[in-house]
Amino acid sequence: MTDSAFPTPELTESPERHLVVVRETVPMDRIPDLYDRAFPLIFGALGAAQVTPVAAPMGVIHGVPGDSLDLSVAVPVAEPFAAVDAAAGLAAETLPAAKVATLMVSGDYSRLADAYGHLYGWLAENGLEAGDIAWEQYLTEPEPGGDPAANETLIGVHLKELE
Repeated sequence: MTDSAFPTPELTESPERHLVVVRETVPMDRIPDLYDRAFPLIFGALGAAQVTPVAAPMGVIHGVPGDSLDLSVAVPVAEPFAAVDAAAGLAAETLPAAKVATLMVSGDYSRLADAYGHLYGWLAENGLEAGDIAWEQYLTEPEPGGDPAANETLIGVHLKELE
């Protein structure tokens, strides 16, 4: 049974999304370090190229999490980003169009693990199967010393296509 502390997930169609990313496989306890390094690099490159983000920043999880996570720290842009810098770890990535199960999460980021559990449980209860891509989109920017309860994060899981 899913956790009633979260709303009921929704099914939606997600269009193809172009991203500027820093992608690494990191242990769970090093995820904040990756975000702290990646966002300044990405936003600096976007500024230098005079490219404006088209949506809120994201974290994209590739595959199944274990002791580590294949994670792209990402910023959506209108078209594939040409000013990549492989030496700095900056790359272009495109998420395919897909049917997606989404869940809005309000509050501290520490709730995200439970929110994913709720979302994956809801998928199982409804006979749906997760694909290899999950993401979280940070709709609010945390303020230093601010109230974590004000955070809003939309999480999504791409669904496997039925054949």
